[in-house]
Amino acid sequence: MFSKKEKSTKKETLWGYLGAIALVLGIHIFIYQPFTIPTGSMTPTLLVGDFIFVRKFAYAYSRYSVFFQPKFIRGRVELGAPKCGDIAVFFHPYVLQNEAQFYDRGLFNGAFSRKLRSFRKMIGAPDEGVNYVKRVIGLPGDRIQMIEGRLHINGKKLPIELKGEYPLHEDGAFYVAKLYEETLPNGKKHAILKTLDFGKARLDNTVEWTVPQGHYFMMGDNRDNSADSREFQQVGFVSKDKLIGTPDLIFFSTEAKWYEPHKWLFALRYKRLLNVTR
Repeated sequence: MFSKKEKSTKKETLWGYLGAIALVLGIHIFIYQPFTIPTGSMTPTLLVGDFIFVRKFAYAYSRYSVFFQPKFIRGRVELGAPKCGDIAVFFHPYVLQNEAQFYDRGLFNGAFSRKLRSFRKMIGAPDEGVNYVKRVIGLPGDRIQMIEGRLHINGKKLPIELKGEYPLHEDGAFYVAKLYEETLPNGKKHAILKTLDFGKARLDNTVEWTVPQGHYFMMGDNRDNSADSREFQQVGFVSKDKLIGTPDLIFFSTEAKWYEPHKWLFALRYKRLLNVTR
């Protein structure tokens, strides 16, 4: 049997833990959420192995601000709208090609994955999806087209300036890409990479799209290696409802793989720590 003092101490400890959990969840949902960059689609702005803090109150609060995007959370609290040139994190649903095979692999022969999927269904969350990070290129009403590898917005070709070469490691291969600075219609400048000559890449020539109301056109800064709104059947226009936030800070960066935490400190990119994203 516990004494009254021991019971009181245990109760205070429990409330302390619950308070700490509530604080962490509150920060995660309403203020900042950490993400890691798994692909090179935003190179050189964001690199594989960058850990970023995403500002959740930049655009809105919705079901996509919460773990698993539960369906019972309805509506959207508007806080602001993306500007052309913003880097934005958004949720993108996708359908598995071989659902059974996917869920029968992994931890305990897929038992953990199947339980997680059952929980997602129970709360009305999307079966599968991924968080993307891209740059906002087109606002509602804008006309977007790629012609010979050059971005056109509302019929005008955006100016670019060659800044040099950029060594690029992708999928075990080494490339030397061309580094350019592109200027958007609002005057915002940002870096882009071209691995292939202009007009030679698969997405260098497209039809002209008109961005519908309530949607945005997203592109990666690594123009020849990015699944973005140009892949219309795969990504297409991004609904404002699926926006999560905008990254403010790189709080950690390592060349080691995300699943190799024992190597993180030995592969630190010190110059990227605490860099502000733009």
